[in-house]
Amino acid sequence: MSQANLRKIRATLPEDVGQLMKPGVVAGITTVGLLLLATVARAGYLSAEQAFQAGDYPQALQRWQSQAANGDAAAQYNAAIMLLEGPGTTRDPQAALDLLRHAAAGSSPDAQFALAFLYAQGRHVARDDVRAAELYRAAAESGHAGARYNLAMLYRDHRVRGGDALEIMRLLQAAAEQGLAAAQYQLAEHLAHGEGVSPNITRANNWYRKAADQQYPPAQRKLGLMYLQGDGSPKDMDMATRWLSRAAQQGDAGAQFQLGMNYRTGKGVSRDELQAVTWLNEAAWQGHAQAQFHLGLMHRKGDGVSQDDREAARWYRAAAERGDPKAQNNLGNLYISGEGVPQDYILAHKWFNLAGANGNKLGIKNRDRLADRLSGAQLAEAQALARAWHNRHSAPARSYAAASFDREEDVSGSGVDAGRQTESSPSWFSRWRGSRQ
Repeated sequence: MSQANLRKIRATLPEDVGQLMKPGVVAGITTVGLLLLATVARAGYLSAEQAFQAGDYPQALQRWQSQAANGDAAAQYNAAIMLLEGPGTTRDPQAALDLLRHAAAGSSPDAQFALAFLYAQGRHVARDDVRAAELYRAAAESGHAGARYNLAMLYRDHRVRGGDALEIMRLLQAAAEQGLAAAQYQLAEHLAHGEGVSPNITRANNWYRKAADQQYPPAQRKLGLMYLQGDGSPKDMDMATRWLSRAAQQGDAGAQFQLGMNYRTGKGVSRDELQAVTWLNEAAWQGHAQAQFHLGLMHRKGDGVSQDDREAARWYRAAAERGDPKAQNNLGNLYISGEGVPQDYILAHKWFNLAGANGNKLGIKNRDRLADRLSGAQLAEAQALARAWHNRHSAPARSYAAASFDREEDVSGSGVDAGRQTESSPSWFSRWRGSRQ
């Protein structure tokens, strides 16, 4: 393991991209997380750092705790992070929180930031957005870029009061000028869309490029899409492919999807079925619903892959479970025909119903057509299943910006509900096919 990786003690959201902003923080898409502080140039601290890099974590913790007892704020912070998340040591969240609170009370911006992060995430403490904002403000006033950025995100998401659009822009601008890639990207987004400021695509592009040059995948994806669509910059397919590839290679699912579709359709690149399937699979396994839909569609038609209704159903369900109405409609059709899944009209109605509730016209048509042919008990069961699904999936699915295609084919779900017995149905039903996407 490299020294850089050894030093990373992460306490970040699942979507964190692990970009080192400065000693003390990791920049993510919607938050920044925790890192060990940089080495302080004095013998005792250096020996603790050396012990950590050598993998002697108990020795590193012991030395930092010894320095922490003498009031060393940096050592208090590092010892706390080790006790919270560190490798090779006994976890002691309460002792860690005590150290952080002591350091924060002593005006350590890193400790204030760390405590704020824990309160904002409800990690090791009860979630408290108000307390998180108070601590972020204190750290931000000391110039902590990560605190400025995270406070801006709390305001943006309306999790706390006190920050209007101008204040969000002020915080993002300050953090961006300090070199935080996530802030540079968000600042560009605000400038591009005129949020809190008049739209200024030239300034937006400048900040997108700064973040992309720091290898920040969302900014690289954004630049790729801009060049692909000619939105905010002249169309340039070579540049589009270059930036999308950089983001995709770093694991950005949106870029992987777009790159896969470009190879599938020959948009800006030579058509390449292997590349298309490879990148769509990468995105799909990260939960990208549109990629899941297209893989389902490809397996359904045998387009670039083997024709396989069961595989189509599996990917259709994955996308439908993320709430895409076209996927839900297509999955309903599979349950009608019994292709790739057991024939089940109740489940078909469930998915048509959900598609229709999400505004899909074909879903509405298929739902109503099917409802006239179900018994009262069957219809009640199907509606109950749809309500239960909706209640479990009330949070919106994560979305990715992507270029539009001539034939819009959004996400489509796949798979089979296990454990239910299908009821016998009238013979006419086996001849009926719902309208497909």
